[in-house]
Amino acid sequence: MKSQDTQLLSELLKQLDDEGDETRLRSTLRMLNLIVLTLTLLALLIMLIPPFSLIVSYVIVFISIAINILIEWLIWRNHAKIGAYIFVVWTNFGIITFMIANAIQQEILNLVMFAGTTPLFTILGGLLLGWRFAGILTITNLIIVFFVYFWFFTTTGTSRGVFEETTGLFIPVLLYSVLVWAAISFYQYYLTSSRHKLNQVRTKLLQDQILRHDLEIARMLQQRLYPSAPPSIDHIQIVAYSEPARETSGDFYDFVRMPDQRWAIVVADVTGKSIAAAMVMVMARSVLRSYITSQKTPTAILKAANNALCNDGLGNQYVTVFLGILDPQTNTIRFATAGHPFPFLRRNGQIQEIGHGSLPLGTRLNTEYRETTLQLQAGDQIFLLTDGFFEVRNAQREIFGFERLKLLLNQIDPHDPRRALEQLLAAINQFCDQVERSDDMTALIIQVLPQTYAATATV
Repeated sequence: MKSQDTQLLSELLKQLDDEGDETRLRSTLRMLNLIVLTLTLLALLIMLIPPFSLIVSYVIVFISIAINILIEWLIWRNHAKIGAYIFVVWTNFGIITFMIANAIQQEILNLVMFAGTTPLFTILGGLLLGWRFAGILTITNLIIVFFVYFWFFTTTGTSRGVFEETTGLFIPVLLYSVLVWAAISFYQYYLTSSRHKLNQVRTKLLQDQILRHDLEIARMLQQRLYPSAPPSIDHIQIVAYSEPARETSGDFYDFVRMPDQRWAIVVADVTGKSIAAAMVMVMARSVLRSYITSQKTPTAILKAANNALCNDGLGNQYVTVFLGILDPQTNTIRFATAGHPFPFLRRNGQIQEIGHGSLPLGTRLNTEYRETTLQLQAGDQIFLLTDGFFEVRNAQREIFGFERLKLLLNQIDPHDPRRALEQLLAAINQFCDQVERSDDMTALIIQVLPQTYAATATV
């Protein structure tokens, strides 16, 4: 995928994570806010029991209830982060206020107790708003605690000295707060790092999923380029098969109707795999079709197509082609090959390769190709195969090979091309024994049905 697409996916995942964080913040804040509101209401009920509390206590309680309601409203309005700031600052302010009040009343035990609870707000601030805010809150609380202790011992007096007493009570709070903040920071760093790694994996999985989806679309589009069915000819039956090794294929076959009831038959194989081969396959198919309609002979078609592909530049790729022109009226097929495996002719119980070798399309300008003319006879079978049939391997890495293939072609059904194709594929699959194939496989079988005419073969 392009870097822009990767960045877009990363931003999308970050947005999803942010939405998840916002959802978790809302649920956590609502739970904590309801707990504080419940405790505040209980405190109000206790205050209503005689003897009644001071009026200032009622004011503080009602302000707290109002703030709890405000926070709930902010959560409802999707402003949970603002509500979290208010919640942490307000509850922390309440503890600091009680600590200062006890210092004024010279209640040393309560003062120490409230001072010892300030690190809890480091945890609260860190969980709700992050380690940076927790750090600011920790520093602020430590400064306040130190000066409250210092003021307390300055006003009450001490035999050990003000600084010694202050530091003696302050250092435990300092250590506790720093340790808590460090733990929160490490936890969030670890969480962020883990999320980053997880997002990388998620991005890769999404990229793979998008790629698979694109390849599936490419496969479907490529399948539409194949003829829906071989041509129907009175005394000649043709069956075709093509299976890609991956989602898309570099193999293809084609049938093009020509003047005078003739048919151009193409079987081709593009080097390489997947998308690159599929793109060259589409290009080669288009070029061949254009010259089939403008040129008259297989050699002229291949030469023109080769020059066009050489001029377009295929890089390190090329195309092997079988191109034949079948004339049902004269019962002949004229063909030429460009680096493609020779056709196999099955006649009278014998298998032979026919044709002349030449370079594939796209390798060298002005390549000359040689033509072969085959006079068809009743019962002939012509096998047009790509190299995927020869080069397939089994679990022992043993290659199927030409000789084994020739023996197989002479053993399959000699009269029914569909049955022959099924037997050919079954034998290949049995040899592979579920080993994944590394190359595309394409096969055409041309069967000449029994006729009353006599025929001779000229090659």
